[in-house]
Amino acid sequence: MHNNSRREFIGSIAAVGALGTAGCLGGEEAEYPNDSITFVVPFGEGGGVDRSTREIQPTFEDELGESLRFEYQPGAGTRIGQEAVLNAEPDCYTIGAASLPAFNFTMIVGDAEYELSDFAWLGNLLQDPGLMRKHQDDDRFDDISDVFDYATENPGELTVSTSGPYNQNVLGLSLLQEATDAEFNIVPFDGGGAARSALVRQEVDLVHANVFNSLGTADSTEVLAVHAEENDWANQTNDAPTFSDALGFDQDEVPPEAPEVVYSWYTSAEAADEYPDRYETLVEAFGNAVQSDAYLEDLEELNPPQGTKRHYRPPDETAEANEAKHEQMNSYIDLMEEAVNN
Repeated sequence: MHNNSRREFIGSIAAVGALGTAGCLGGEEAEYPNDSITFVVPFGEGGGVDRSTREIQPTFEDELGESLRFEYQPGAGTRIGQEAVLNAEPDCYTIGAASLPAFNFTMIVGDAEYELSDFAWLGNLLQDPGLMRKHQDDDRFDDISDVFDYATENPGELTVSTSGPYNQNVLGLSLLQEATDAEFNIVPFDGGGAARSALVRQEVDLVHANVFNSLGTADSTEVLAVHAEENDWANQTNDAPTFSDALGFDQDEVPPEAPEVVYSWYTSAEAADEYPDRYETLVEAFGNAVQSDAYLEDLEELNPPQGTKRHYRPPDETAEANEAKHEQMNSYIDLMEEAVNN
């Protein structure tokens, strides 16, 4: 073999070897992450999931060592957004947030083709209790007892907006009607923003919403009561009473966790199975970020301070809680259908 030919041959072997090495580095052994992570928001821009993700974004990016790239996929009761994560390349470069119980209702009544087992949870981010608000200019009711007395004496007259026909707001109202003699006219809107805006414009009498996702209406509305064992969110709810204390029913008649919202982050189970080390990197970064002093300080600097919405659960506890939530929501479907159709 001539020297030039021999050098070309050796160079070819070296190139093949380099490609082979690069191929190996593309698997679990490769540095991860080495590119931005796509975060799929299953709602429109500016909603609760978007805001909560933006709030923790700096701390999470510091922990992970890479940036988040936001992708908005609203519609179909969050199904479009969830499917965008589940159908993405299973390489742990696409993650998202599930807003429960909207996430559950999409599977129960929304023809979703995925199951809980298709999700690999990173953990739980926050807890947002249910509540009822009235407009500040409405002087008919001094407190929540006045509202329920009126709704008992005038069944179906008071309109209450909710963020959809199947969600925690309708469930909260349904359970309250079961626990009392009150009857409301439930008006489902297409999304929480529309439901809350309807009250601000005084197109409805009341709104059933959640503590943190309704803070944008605080200048023109007033919290009447909160779904909770105790109101640990006094600064965000003008120190409103709990429904059970104000209306005098047993706590278990309207379980406080039923009308609450939780946000859980996830990637696909397929991605977690294919790249377990990458999945663990995401889990660790998420857990460190949510529990960090930096994130808590950022929440406390919001107006009003919102540190109380932080509610971390690790992946195993998140999976267990989300399965329990799914079973609970499934058991209430008939009750909710009856409340909306009456």
